[in-house]
Amino acid sequence: MQLLRKKTQINKFAGYRSLDLGNKIYQIKTLRLAKGLSLRHPKILELGCADGSFAELLGKELRGKVWGVDIAKDNILLAKAKGVNAVVVDLGNKFPYDNNQFDLVVSLEVIEHVFDTDNFLRETRRVLKKGGYLILSTPNLASLQNRIRLLLGLYPRYLSYNANDGHIFLYTLPVLGEHLKKYGFEIINATSPNFLNPFITKSWLPDFLKVFSMWLGDKLPSLGSHLLVVARKI
Repeated sequence: MQLLRKKTQINKFAGYRSLDLGNKIYQIKTLRLAKGLSLRHPKILELGCADGSFAELLGKELRGKVWGVDIAKDNILLAKAKGVNAVVVDLGNKFPYDNNQFDLVVSLEVIEHVFDTDNFLRETRRVLKKGGYLILSTPNLASLQNRIRLLLGLYPRYLSYNANDGHIFLYTLPVLGEHLKKYGFEIINATSPNFLNPFITKSWLPDFLKVFSMWLGDKLPSLGSHLLVVARKI
């Protein structure tokens, strides 16, 4: 039975990979979490949509309408070409959407780049419907790897000492929960994309190792390299 379950998990991974997600494990898990919410024809907003590829996929898989924002004009042009309702937005400012407009907001590997994270969460809550969901991923300051690095006197991964490097703030799971609670969210699911390598760019790695790493991320999210949470607007 366990062997059959493992084969099923590997086949599911291969199926997600065929959806042009490549090796981006955080997107694979986000899609799994989003489909688990059982939303009917949702209105979806992706904050930091890049070229719109993942927003387009979410729309198809969830049978919903998709919007996207990004700070790069070139990305917005690409997203629009994919059918995403995309606009250029600085996430430190007010979002150009009505109150209670969306059923689901997705933001992957973005909040750590934002100076005003309070505005980010305040505006996210404003545009979500009551009971709507936020799926958010960000590097984990307290990952097992970072704990070991600090013990050895090494600098934590994904943390920058220069704002120009991109990452401004990092979270631990408890601190992320507190920050979300401050702005009217409750975490209903917490995981990690996988335990050590959230992107797994080594295409030669066998699928069973990727599945095992994803499983470890589910079991030990507070130690995973990145955090991935589903939060509900309350």
